[in-house]
Amino acid sequence: MANPGVLRTRPILAEIPARMGQPPPQQRVATPVMTNGRIALDPRLIDNSAANIPDSYLSPRMSPEEAVIQQRGRRRVPIIWSPEKFFHLSPNKTPTKSLTAMTLRSSPRKRCLMQELSDASSSTLENSLGSPTKRNPPARYSAGTVKKMRLEEGSINRNKYDIPLDTLLKGLSQDQLISMITGMVRGNPRLEEAVRSELPIPDIAQLEEQLNYQKKNIFKTLPATRLVSKTDSPAYARAATHLASFKKMLIDHSQTLHNSKHWDALLDYVMMAWNYTRATPVWDNSAHNAVRRHCFKILVYHASSALKYGQAELGQERLNKFQQQIKTMANDCEDVKDCSTIINCLLD
Repeated sequence: MANPGVLRTRPILAEIPARMGQPPPQQRVATPVMTNGRIALDPRLIDNSAANIPDSYLSPRMSPEEAVIQQRGRRRVPIIWSPEKFFHLSPNKTPTKSLTAMTLRSSPRKRCLMQELSDASSSTLENSLGSPTKRNPPARYSAGTVKKMRLEEGSINRNKYDIPLDTLLKGLSQDQLISMITGMVRGNPRLEEAVRSELPIPDIAQLEEQLNYQKKNIFKTLPATRLVSKTDSPAYARAATHLASFKKMLIDHSQTLHNSKHWDALLDYVMMAWNYTRATPVWDNSAHNAVRRHCFKILVYHASSALKYGQAELGQERLNKFQQQIKTMANDCEDVKDCSTIINCLLD
């Protein structure tokens, strides 16, 4: 133990030297004191902090690796966050695939396509250079030229008299029949007069079948259950497409008869088509009945045209039949009453 009579003095802590290996100033080496067979430490050794810390902790030596790191400095972060690019050219280049190797590894279909492309490019290059060895390919015929060539070609059945003539005429289109007949009667008034005397009234039975087909399609789209209305807006939305088809077909039929000036057939068609138009559904919303009203007005227009141009040649029987139907037609469209005045003038 330390002597209680001796005063302890705590010296100021010594500063750590800046240079390596230099001892701190006013540093004393403490020596142990022998007391009663024991070695007691000098109080100065306990109180002096510099004496208790080894020299290696006070001024450690720098390792060679740390010296290299300090010389190198801090690593600079690139401004643009992108992979580093080397602007020098590499002596090693990636070899390009040859066309032959790629063609051999491809499928047969691809090889044929590559061969066609190479042939086309070579021919285009030769044509652009004006090679005298090869001639330019002939220009392609247009659709009109091909059609004209086919019409000018004769049929193989011209000399086959075992085949009936009506059988051969069934395979011709309407334009072919018209061109053939007009070519035969041109310059032959007697033949033209004979053909005119044999002209029949156009058959509207086929036109009626087409209208009936469109009417069936309209009713097929309507709901079959009794719990749902068949004339409301959802039902009209389902049948709107077929109503438009019905209207288009009626316009085409009547316009064809009007352009061909078959006034008798046109009046018969109006009486027939009026019944099919009346059979179409009457919708709850009046705006949805616009197609129905338009069809009636088209038929009234063509009926008045047939009466105006056909006049008394239509026949008294046909005029009386139409006049009887005008009373019921007026319930669908009041404009048909104008046709009644024309008929009265013709019959008087």
